[in-house]
Amino acid sequence: FLDSLDRISDPAYVPTNQDILHSRMKTTGVIEVPFRFKGEDFKVFDMGGQRADRMKWIHCFDGVKAIIFINAISEYDEGCVEDPTTNRVQESLKTFEAVVNAKWSATSSVILFLNKT
Repeated sequence: FLDSLDRISDPAYVPTNQDILHSRMKTTGVIEVPFRFKGEDFKVFDMGGQRADRMKWIHCFDGVKAIIFINAISEYDEGCVEDPTTNRVQESLKTFEAVVNAKWSATSSVILFLNKT
């Protein structure tokens, strides 16, 4: 955003689609977003990725039809917040493995997205 500072600091600023795509907010805990689409009810859960947040996930998986797991492969050279010596991608893949192999996700479809931050 630094090259767009004048535009962004303008009092009449309205974010572009690119601005929104590049924005990021750290998730802590579990955020639930219910919505209705074509007569069907959906719930999307955004889970905090910190180790301490992971125990809060369990209640969200009862009756889940699909799990979308997003791994930022651009973090291949970054350490975890809790342990800087642990690679973030490896930590995320360990978490993915735990989610996929857990008994509560046995009947859920699993989708893995590898993206960049």
